[in-house]
This record gives sequence, C-alpha cells and structure tokens, in this order.
Amino acid sequence: MILRDEDLLIWQGVVRDFLATVEVRDRPPGARIDRELWRRACDQLGVAGLDLPEDLGGAASGFGALAVVLRECGRVLAPLPVLGSVVLGQGLLLAAGDDAALAELLPGLLGGELVLAAVLDAPDLEVVAEGADGRLTGRLGEVVDGMSADLLLVVDGSGRLWLVGPEDDGVDRRTMPSMDLVRDFAVVTLTSAPARRVGDRLAADALARLRRARTAAVACEQHGGAEAVLAATVAYTLDRVQFGRRIGSFQAVKHRCADLAIELDLSLSAVEHAAWAVQEDADVAPLAVAMAGATCGPAYLRCALENVQLHGGIGFTWEHSAHLHVRRAESDLALFGDAERHREAVLESLVPST
Repeated sequence: MILRDEDLLIWQGVVRDFLATVEVRDRPPGARIDRELWRRACDQLGVAGLDLPEDLGGAASGFGALAVVLRECGRVLAPLPVLGSVVLGQGLLLAAGDDAALAELLPGLLGGELVLAAVLDAPDLEVVAEGADGRLTGRLGEVVDGMSADLLLVVDGSGRLWLVGPEDDGVDRRTMPSMDLVRDFAVVTLTSAPARRVGDRLAADALARLRRARTAAVACEQHGGAEAVLAATVAYTLDRVQFGRRIGSFQAVKHRCADLAIELDLSLSAVEHAAWAVQEDADVAPLAVAMAGATCGPAYLRCALENVQLHGGIGFTWEHSAHLHVRRAESDLALFGDAERHREAVLESLVPST
C-alpha cells in the first residue's frame, strides 16, 4: 500500500521527528497558524512543494508524501496550513494554469512566507467583471485558515477563480466561532471588493478532483488523530492503577481498546486507498475517497471520545488535551461531511453513468 512504501515510511519518521516538539493545546482565537514553524517546515522539509512538479520548484513526490505530512499533523493537531494553503490553495493555482500568477506567488508559497486560503464553492457570489479585474460581493463562511491567510482564492458560481487581498477595501474578515480550538476559520464579507482574475475558467472535473483531494486530506488528518489518541488511551490504561491492578488488565477495558484498534485498522486501509487513488487520479478515486470519508471521520470521533472516557476524571478537564481531539473530530464531521453524506457519495459512485 502507498503509505507503507519504504521511502514514505522513512519520510514519516522525518516528519514525526520534526513535529515532536509541537504541543497539543488550544490556541487564542484569530490567526492560529504558527508562521515560524511553517517557514521551518517549508525550508527544512519542503512541505509546500511536495506535490508540485519539478519545473515549478517542487519535489514531484505525489499526494502520498503529502498524505504522510497530513497524518502526522493530525496526530499533534499541528497549527500548519497544509490543508488550506497547500492542498486547496496551491491546487487551485495549478488547476487555473495561470503562469504569471504561479511565477508571482510560488516563491513565497514554497518558502513559507505566503499563506493562501481557498473557497471552492461560492455560488451566491455576485461578480462584476471588467476584463482581468472584478468586484466581488457576497459572504464566504467557514474559510479554513482564513484569519491567517495573506491572500484569498475564491471560485465563483461560474468556475472563475479570483484572488482577493484580505486587507483590501470592501473586505471584512472576522473570526468564525468553532468547536475546533486549534484550526482557524474566518467569515469573510465582500462588498464590491477588488479582485484579480486568475487563469481560465475551471473545468467541472478539475473542481471535482480538488474536492476529492480535500476529503482525502481531511481523512489523512483524521486517521493520524485517531492513531494518536488510541496510543494515548492504551498508554494510560497500562499506567493507571485501580483496585490494585492496572486498568488495562480489566477485560472490559481491553475489549474497548481492541474495538478501537479494529476501527483504526479499517481507517488505515481506507485512507491508503484514497491517497493512492488521488495521487494516480484513478477511475476509482470517487469511490475510494468517499469510503475514506465515511470511515475515518467516525473512527476518529469514537477514538477521541473513548480517550476521554478511559482517562477518567482527568480526561474531562480543560487542561488535558483529550477534548481538543474531540473538538477537531466533531468540527471535521460538521464542515467536511459526516458519514451519511459520504455513504451517499459511495452509492453515487457505484451507479453507472448514463
């Protein structure tokens, strides 16, 4: 399987060592990305260029290498813009095929000096276009990394891509309240805001590929988070003593941990298949990605909730990090699709097109 490739296993160790000092904790509202850590990730590991072609300054390592980074970020809830800026933002730039925009923006993106936020779906956006420039009016909600971003990329209802400066006149950017206390979200209100057109009109299949990449990327984060909280749960049950015995020796506790391990294994199989399908743009990608979405989100939430329960009283405190994973799991399901929605996508992908 792609994520158990020998080179990618070595890469996983490198990324895990790099993120070893990241503390799982809540962060103040507003811009939550750690810009210094992101610059180091781009400079030392080349994270921003992993899935970019070599002729654009990237490593051409494919989505599999990026999936490893996403899993490791999910383990520690790393405040890095891999999902918003790399997967979505850079994905939109590549799909638009605007050489001038790529030449202008990629150096800053690859160096970690520039962060993008992307909105793939803005059907109600009002656009007044004047050649390469335009004026946008509308409300953009749930913008991932929106408070930290230096630039916004917005796809209107006609598939046109627009570049907007968050500090420009007519742009009102505010923190969106969220259960997730690590990732930042913004609500952006545009009132005849100046915008620059980027590239040609995006094809429907290009946008579909980006939505699949988003679902696969979130699934990778969810699997990493589930893996981390299950490891923390098992470690605690082997350390906590009750009635003169470690609670991990109790049959009821062992069975609960075993059930979680089975879910985690199923989650790994689903996310590996999805990562391969996205990297290869395989015909089965819609099915593989939908299955990962239907599997990884619920598995993460169950592992996170059991982590709180099996930690006992300490797991319910604000000071413990257990609740942060519960918050991430719940917000992911609300924002990126719950299991029912992804199961519907599985069924749709199995119906032959007519």
